[in-house]
Amino acid sequence: MRSRRPDGAMKAYLLAIAAFLVLPQLIVIVVAFSSAEFVSFPPPGYSLRWFAKVVGDSSFMRPMLNSLVLGLLAAAVSAILAIPAAIAVVRHRFIGAEAMQAFLLSPLSMPTLILSIALLFFLSDVGLGNTFAGLLIGHVVITLPYMVRTIVAVYSSTDARIEEAAYTLGAPPLATLWHITLPMLRPALFAGGLFAFLISFDDVAISLMLSNARSMTLPVSILNYLVNNPDPAVAAISVVQMVIVVAALLLLDRVHGLQNLTLPSSREGGKNV
Repeated sequence: MRSRRPDGAMKAYLLAIAAFLVLPQLIVIVVAFSSAEFVSFPPPGYSLRWFAKVVGDSSFMRPMLNSLVLGLLAAAVSAILAIPAAIAVVRHRFIGAEAMQAFLLSPLSMPTLILSIALLFFLSDVGLGNTFAGLLIGHVVITLPYMVRTIVAVYSSTDARIEEAAYTLGAPPLATLWHITLPMLRPALFAGGLFAFLISFDDVAISLMLSNARSMTLPVSILNYLVNNPDPAVAAISVVQMVIVVAALLLLDRVHGLQNLTLPSSREGGKNV
């Protein structure tokens, strides 16, 4: 069957969607190079002064490091928790499996601000309020559903007979997990880990409620700065943040390939049969 090429109306629609998504980011990039003292568009001139300011400002660089470390830790902890949960839900059908999966995904149905207030009260009661450990717990709560959903989707598409064959040949459970299950879940771990990192890296509500002066994240630092300083420095640090995200995507594409992040490739599937 020959594929139909998009007609003029469809092309215009796609261009409109692309412009809607890209133009706000382009405006931020242009403002970041402004020479003006305040945010203005179009800028009267262009300069790198605001990039020099944010790169040399510890009030931005320390929160950026906090966000990077926090995002990586949240993704790692979410993966550790999501893998056994996905195995239990997909391979070991038990009474309440659907309820368990719904419970793991429930943070997605709750407004983040309400969730952050609830976490603040709970963590304060157990002595973890405004600590880095408490902040990490909050970020795991909001990233775990994405990791669980991604791993469950990919794991459901794999052949259970491969693991059963390993058990039949005498492989212990841990060896089967390490040599069979985890390689099959590699696309889900990359995709879910990327989602978890980006969600943690860009989060505002949870970080605003649970962080302190030492554990402040980059979005909270940007918000605090913007309240009293409406200058292009905010746009400059936002561009730096965009560069980090794009660099992560390019690195992931080079290492694993973005086209392989949703389902196992046909080549891998051929090896597993």
